[in-house]
Amino acid sequence: MLQYTVYADLNCPFCYALHEQLAQFGLLQQVDWCLVEHAPDIAIYNKTAESQAELASEVFVVRSRAPSIDVALPKKRSDSRFASLCVIQAAEIDQQKSIKLRHLLYRALWVDGLDISDISVIYDCLVAAELPAEVSIEEKQEDTLSLWQHNWENGDFNLRIPVICSSDGRTSLGLPSPDDLKAFFKGEDISSHELNMESCPQPVQQTIAIYNDHKTETIWPIIATLRNDYNILLPSSLNELKTLLHEDPPALLLLSTEQQWDEMFALCKEIKSNPEELPLPIAFISQETDDRLELGAYNSGASDFLTLNRAPSILQSRIQLLMQMKHSQDQLARSARIDGLTQVNNRREFERSIETEWRRAQRSKRKLVLIMLDIDHFKVFNDLYGHLAGDGCLRTVAQTIKSTVQRAEDSVYRYGGEEFAVILPESDLKGAQVLAEKIRTNVEALQIKHDGSESAEVVTVSLGIASYSPSEELCPNELIEQADQALYKAKHQGRNQVAI
Repeated sequence: MLQYTVYADLNCPFCYALHEQLAQFGLLQQVDWCLVEHAPDIAIYNKTAESQAELASEVFVVRSRAPSIDVALPKKRSDSRFASLCVIQAAEIDQQKSIKLRHLLYRALWVDGLDISDISVIYDCLVAAELPAEVSIEEKQEDTLSLWQHNWENGDFNLRIPVICSSDGRTSLGLPSPDDLKAFFKGEDISSHELNMESCPQPVQQTIAIYNDHKTETIWPIIATLRNDYNILLPSSLNELKTLLHEDPPALLLLSTEQQWDEMFALCKEIKSNPEELPLPIAFISQETDDRLELGAYNSGASDFLTLNRAPSILQSRIQLLMQMKHSQDQLARSARIDGLTQVNNRREFERSIETEWRRAQRSKRKLVLIMLDIDHFKVFNDLYGHLAGDGCLRTVAQTIKSTVQRAEDSVYRYGGEEFAVILPESDLKGAQVLAEKIRTNVEALQIKHDGSESAEVVTVSLGIASYSPSEELCPNELIEQADQALYKAKHQGRNQVAI
């Protein structure tokens, strides 16, 4: 029987989520769980803005990749060394109870937000696991922890993510999907699968970004009221905040300061002055009520002014109202960007998105790929079967394209009439060609009768692909023109095909 070893940190939300998944699938008994420290010096820097921003981002990604796992942002990472030693000692007493202790410690940090370096927290976990509460760590437990740390640091996977090693040489890095995880334990190699920790589906919970120019401890009371119900992001710098707002805007932005109120008011005005972005509610956080500052906040465009001297339930209710307002605004915005017939993005949204993705690709130095496609002989189809049948055909083809395009960052648009477009950020021609061919075959497989087609007896599509590395010397129109020329080439060569 295959043996499995996991190298994981109590301080890592990805490791916690993996532990929960293995428990859900009944696989924990098949693994040797070796506790390591991804960052042994965490106690030194875990209160910096950068580390708190990183922590919030990691919890955000875990919630996105594993929505079934209960996880919330803790106040800080803990020094996990003593807790890990307690788990090692517990295994010498009772293996099953040590697994329970490990589970309780993970949940104490990543669900309850407790500090697992606190002796009282460890004591409660020991008691709940039915283990002796008196702990005496000896040299052999230290040696075991050092050995695990050495093996992890000297492997080919010294990354701050969980690692699963099988006795037949296979390795899984990061937090795989449930299907990939099951496949790995069935003996399959999933190393080539996409396990990018930052590329993830849109999270179910709404996201709140909190920009704070002083210690996070001062605003923790408000974070504590939100951590279970919302994704929390804590950008550590103004540049990081602006990137977030531009690339993946949250549902709500909270601004907190103690001294730099004028700078924060100016920031609020700057954000609100951008007509291209979706409406973003902004609220200020203040330690106490101050009529002058509150008036300044509203004059700068803020939606609310929250004070930490109010009851947590009041703050939570006011934030819920802001989130409801955002939801209503998004619904209105959605109706403006969605094509009513096909229920994919419309031409106006395409023009906005292609500009946004072009600028993003310029910054990331990545390629931007565009697929243009057209339903073959659609005018003849309308003439033969009528406009109602034509509308039905457009809807069916559009939804088929949408269901074929599965990456979260890719998007489908009705460009006009029977023509559609697919924007593929950070892709390449090879991947786009595979996707385009899949779209073509899936549409053909619909077997929508089309006696007027010269290339087939069913509805088909022709597709053109273009790829650019955006630069300031070029504009998105260059990409659109090249994709359109490729589409014309596909039609000229006989239709029902892909051209580059």
